Amino acid sequence: MPSKNAKYSQQAMQQINAQNAKNQKNGKSQKKVAKKVNQGPKSSDAQSAFYSALINPFDPSSLGCQVPDPFPFPTQTFHVHQTTVVGPPTSSSITSGAVAFLPNPVLSMIDLQHSLSLTSLNVSIQNTPMTPFSTTGTSASNCIYGAVTPSALSSVFSDYRVVSWGVKISNLQPELSATGRLMVAMVPLGDTVPSFNELSNSTLASVFTPIFGIQNTYLASSNILELPTGFEVTVGDLLHGDLEIAGMYTSDNFWSFKTAINTGVPGSGLTSGDSTTFNNTGGTLFTQGYKDLVRCHGGAAIVFYYEGIPNTANNAFQVETIYHLEGTPNFSSTANNALISSTARKAVIGTSNGVEQAMCKASKMSNAVQWIEKGANFLNKNSDTIFKIGSAAMALL
Repeated sequence: MPSKNAKYSQQAMQQINAQNAKNQKNGKSQKKVAKKVNQGPKSSDAQSAFYSALINPFDPSSLGCQVPDPFPFPTQTFHVHQTTVVGPPTSSSITSGAVAFLPNPVLSMIDLQHSLSLTSLNVSIQNTPMTPFSTTGTSASNCIYGAVTPSALSSVFSDYRVVSWGVKISNLQPELSATGRLMVAMVPLGDTVPSFNELSNSTLASVFTPIFGIQNTYLASSNILELPTGFEVTVGDLLHGDLEIAGMYTSDNFWSFKTAINTGVPGSGLTSGDSTTFNNTGGTLFTQGYKDLVRCHGGAAIVFYYEGIPNTANNAFQVETIYHLEGTPNFSSTANNALISSTARKAVIGTSNGVEQAMCKASKMSNAVQWIEKGANFLNKNSDTIFKIGSAAMALL
């Protein structure tokens, strides 16, 4: 005689079989769908790695950094690492200049000195691999540069975000004739940055105030020392080391994903955008585009102004920039031939609270600004680290 438990088990199996038959009749598949996502470091480990990338963007360990999210979403990572040379304009008596760097790979640098007077005799940027928004030297958009072009970004990412970024300033003047001083300040950025289409339109002259909330005439001067984050160093100080400045942040909204598209086409002959410019007379639409591509909300610009530089020292400073990016890969125009990574990176898991804690610690001035020593002092103080890096490199050969 079957036991009472066996009787209940038979009834349960009969119910399951009956439900399966009913589901099959209704066209429902019984096959379980499993999509496994590899998960990387969690909680404190992810937060520690993220914090390290925020305060040390130029450290090799920051390559491939990701934002710890509270959901397992794998992304692809890339970085943009460039150097720009700035100084007084050639064949000019000007001995000062100003440049701003922004936390966006498309809207990356603005020649503030050039924006004050749109002539070739009033430029600060002497050499850069970045691409100007316009090649017309007398237009305001020629003062704006991107580390990557919108097409280059959208060919890699469908959506993206900047994980970490920073600048490093070095002196290029000969030691015996190096003079001048450098003033640096951070400017928090709101959500009034115009779209790429507006910024790149050569006929729009006053596009700088919406970006910073401060007129360019004040940013391109020693007035930036009045800002709470303003400080000053001399060129003599830069003879002994480089000035490394990590990005500062005011909100975790900075790490929201942004689409890499510039404008939309909702229909034939139509263009959409969430940032528009209208003509005052008649109210006709002049240009429009999406703000997401150049959005900097939650980040801060790094502005520096220099003066007292010999007008013969056109190559006065080298500014090294780096942007660590992550996002969802995009398809090419011929999707069947697109090259997409076959293996998803491990998703870095963490809480939004962890992101905010790392942001709060990283945005202290003592963490954002640091000296990178040169020469024998650096070698003597970091011999162990250099030996370890060299040993690791040799092991890869």
